Amino acid sequence: MAQGIQLISPHKLPDRFRQVFPYELFNAVQSKCFATVYKSIDNVVVSAPTGCGKTAILEMAICKLIESHDSGEFKIVYQAPTKALCSERLHDWQKKFSHLNLSCAELTGDTSRYEMSRVRNASIIVTTPEKWDSFTRKWQDHFKLLQMVKLFLIDEVHILKDARGATLEAVVSRMKSSGANVRFIALSATIPNSEDIAIWLGRDPSTTHLPAHRETFGEDFRPVKLRKHVYGFEGLMNDFAFEKILDGKLPGLIQKHTAKKPIMVFCFTRKSCENTAAFLADWWIKQRATNRAWPAPSQRTAVISKELQEVVECGVAFHHAGLDSQDRNAIETAFLKGDVNVICCTSTLAVGINLPCHLVILKGTVGFQDCGLGEYSDLEVMQMLGRAGRPQFDNTAIAVIMTRSDKVQRYKKMVSGQEILESSLHLNLIEHLNSEIGLGTIYSRETARKWLSGTFLSVRMNKNPDYYQFGDLSLGRDVDERLRRVCERDVKLLQETELITKNEPFMCTEYGHAMSRYMVQFDTMKLLLSLPKHCKTEQILLYICQASELKDLRMKPKERPALREFNKSPLIKYPIKENISTTAQKISLIIQAQLGGIDLSSNMEFISIRRQFVADKAIIFERVQRLVRCIIDCKSVECDGISTHYALDLARSLSAEYWESSNLQLRQIPQVGPAASRKLVSHNIQSVEGLAKLDTGNIERILSRNPPFGRKMLDSLHEFPCLTINTEITGKAASKTGEILRLWSNPY
Repeated sequence: MAQGIQLISPHKLPDRFRQVFPYELFNAVQSKCFATVYKSIDNVVVSAPTGCGKTAILEMAICKLIESHDSGEFKIVYQAPTKALCSERLHDWQKKFSHLNLSCAELTGDTSRYEMSRVRNASIIVTTPEKWDSFTRKWQDHFKLLQMVKLFLIDEVHILKDARGATLEAVVSRMKSSGANVRFIALSATIPNSEDIAIWLGRDPSTTHLPAHRETFGEDFRPVKLRKHVYGFEGLMNDFAFEKILDGKLPGLIQKHTAKKPIMVFCFTRKSCENTAAFLADWWIKQRATNRAWPAPSQRTAVISKELQEVVECGVAFHHAGLDSQDRNAIETAFLKGDVNVICCTSTLAVGINLPCHLVILKGTVGFQDCGLGEYSDLEVMQMLGRAGRPQFDNTAIAVIMTRSDKVQRYKKMVSGQEILESSLHLNLIEHLNSEIGLGTIYSRETARKWLSGTFLSVRMNKNPDYYQFGDLSLGRDVDERLRRVCERDVKLLQETELITKNEPFMCTEYGHAMSRYMVQFDTMKLLLSLPKHCKTEQILLYICQASELKDLRMKPKERPALREFNKSPLIKYPIKENISTTAQKISLIIQAQLGGIDLSSNMEFISIRRQFVADKAIIFERVQRLVRCIIDCKSVECDGISTHYALDLARSLSAEYWESSNLQLRQIPQVGPAASRKLVSHNIQSVEGLAKLDTGNIERILSRNPPFGRKMLDSLHEFPCLTINTEITGKAASKTGEILRLWSNPY
């Protein structure tokens, strides 16, 4: 017995499943869930603190499915919010289920033949909401596979309230209406309204009016009791200056809470990790031996980094992705052995590496998000706090959050598990309605209303209607009426923009399909459809830089001098004539700087903003390629050959990250950097095709390299497709069914 619950032995399972659970007893949480998860086929929602062994509950559900489907004709989808969690689960389950002949594959979003072959052959598909959304928008392309999905596992379902939660809600609602008899198991951190998730999921496909089974567990079920403290500090300065203030507060908090046990301090940048480690080492060495917050190392930790060498002697280290892997491994080993007592790290250490400690400190609550500094998500905070607690050593652990005074109540509410989970689907509802119309799930106003009534949004609107605002449509208290009016409004907007047909049954037009295929926001789609006929590259670039998808990449005052310098460069094809002040102008110059080959590291003035521009560039290029592809599809529908031609040129340039007609295309080759590119151009080798015509000896002579360098380069050139198309004007119109176009692909 534990917590008043009779513990169950995994030996009650068939012999073939015992290897999945290599321990004598399930814990209290797992034992309490055993009957509902393994002995039934109903949907289940489990809300429990971090560290309670919730993953075993998913594994029970997998074993149940195997038991009831001996043929093996099924697919299981595991969905988690981050790539790190997906990778962790993939590697674990590949080992754990291999003896049952269950293969695992990660859906990365790559649509290559190899990727799709792995996913089709896998029994367990590991993915994120965004990747599964993109995959299932092509429902007809993957119809057979999707009909085989019988179990849908949702990890960290409490991300529903985050901005990304709308995608999770949409894909789960899509799977519910797929007609494939899918069972759902949803895991959540401690939340007060897990009942609402149970209502949303329903008991099973035939009794959706009944809630799913629900199991909730409080903090007393955590294997190591976690005491949480939130400290607020005043400061009107920016996040970097505020973080410096927090350095001075660390010693007092460590002395108060550590009990001379291992400590993990989460910092928001790599540099902050290094500075904090140096600060703490300096503080420690100045203390009298009897007053020190942690003992001196019993033996020296051998590391390569000079900065690390200076701090590990004091039992302190830093850990981040920029550190040499050998040093990272040395620090992790030393921490587990007790020769390092304090690790200052970024939030990446919260996932995937098993380094528990006694005291976790979040030094600030902001970190680098996709588009710069921003508050950590609830998921990130809970993952970092989850590092506190060493079951083999401690009965208790401590988590400390240091934040601004005005944020204290928010974090107190979060860590106590009292924050109500709300929907975020209403923030981009029109895009999801368009996708469901494209899939055929929605084909009338009535089916639109019915689909919406089956969402988590509908559940929460019935309980907290004032939270959800739809402008004038928010008037009135009747939720069903409000949902009906919202459907009417969004259907009308889609029709006015020619994204769906005017009459029922609704169907997406080619424009609507393009919007769904490339996951384009509604306001952006309106913008792209306003592109004039016969537009050229400069105009296409101007439009995509104004997309809603890029508005979070705000212009910062310190970036303007660098952008003005970019604008003066002869490598910028389309310089900006007005004063540089908008986000769209910044995006245009970052794109052109990359395509033109501007080297940020060559100018010392740009060093301080280089990292931010590199991060921005990665986001920009991922998003704009989807937008350009959408333009290509739309302009093809309009039979606008000129616009399509220039959009295709731009798409190829963005894909290669260099202008299509530029000799910089040589830099696509792994062995060709800036210096090698200049040497080749000086010998009048300006294209991949021209380079492929050289023999190995000439390549090695021009680039001053030894064999087998030339052979390796030619081998990599063979990966570039060489397409030849022969056309002939026949003088007659093509038939309505179209003619067959044959293409031949030859390697260089």
